[in-house]
Amino acid sequence: MQQKKRILLIDDDADFIYLNKVFLESKGYRIITAYNGEEGLKKAIENKPDLIVLDVMMTRITEGFDVSRKIRMDERLKTIPVIMLTGIRKKERLPWTFEPDDNWLPVTKFLEKPISPQKLLKEIEKIVK
Repeated sequence: MQQKKRILLIDDDADFIYLNKVFLESKGYRIITAYNGEEGLKKAIENKPDLIVLDVMMTRITEGFDVSRKIRMDERLKTIPVIMLTGIRKKERLPWTFEPDDNWLPVTKFLEKPISPQKLLKEIEKIVK
């Protein structure tokens, strides 16, 4: 039997976590949750997930950006793919989009919130399958 892929959801929005946890578990994934960056880093080290879904604005407006850089600098975590989600562009009315890069935004994929569970699943499957 194939082992379930582990996904770590890091987001301070309890409704987002709950909705996506239930949905992704129904699709055969094992979901680990964290509600801030510090807890997320700890759980990533403990659980070594196959993928991390990371929000930007949590305790601090740039917390997710900081966490993504810490993931890439940690030898235990640096190869784990990261999907970053945020509504920061809309909230702050930023006229540009974010693009992953090796230094400032070292993530696999950057997606705008709100995002449907189906669209998130599609992006997850592109990365973990």
